[in-house]
Amino acid sequence: MWLRRIIIAVAAYLLFAGGLATLYVVVQQDGRQAVEDAPRALLSAGEASSPTQQPGQVDLSRSLGTFWVRYDAAGRPIAGDGYLDGSLARVPQGVLRTARTLGEDAVSWEPKPGLRFAVVAQPVGDGVIVAGQSLQRTEQRIERTSLYVGGALVAGLFVVGAAVVADALVAQRRLTP
Repeated sequence: MWLRRIIIAVAAYLLFAGGLATLYVVVQQDGRQAVEDAPRALLSAGEASSPTQQPGQVDLSRSLGTFWVRYDAAGRPIAGDGYLDGSLARVPQGVLRTARTLGEDAVSWEPKPGLRFAVVAQPVGDGVIVAGQSLQRTEQRIERTSLYVGGALVAGLFVVGAAVVADALVAQRRLTP
């Protein structure tokens, strides 16, 4: 009888944990994909500019906003507002190649430790335009979500444990004459 109760309690907790894990993955992926919305909108602004137009500079080491950089056919940055260490940012050549081959590439890019960006690259003319946004706020939300899910898992464990103890006490009272 005890074994059956414990199995039911563990199964209930595993269902609860599985539901929370599913919720976490959905929230995490939704947040990560949503951060690509602004760069996709910014791509059109970069496409509409002249190939060598130099807008204001966005320092990627400090900005949480959006940026864009246009690359020529050789993969060299020729215009844009996304600057890193005083010059236009350079995404890996593989991002540019994939964008040319598939029509788009959307990746997480980490040019330096602690600097992570969601970037979207699309071919334009004989070059590629890349737009991006910092992942800092998204990753902070993911960390908070992880804490909430962890807290819910611990609370769920206590609830299941309390239910098992209460069931045991009720069962013991029934057996006592």
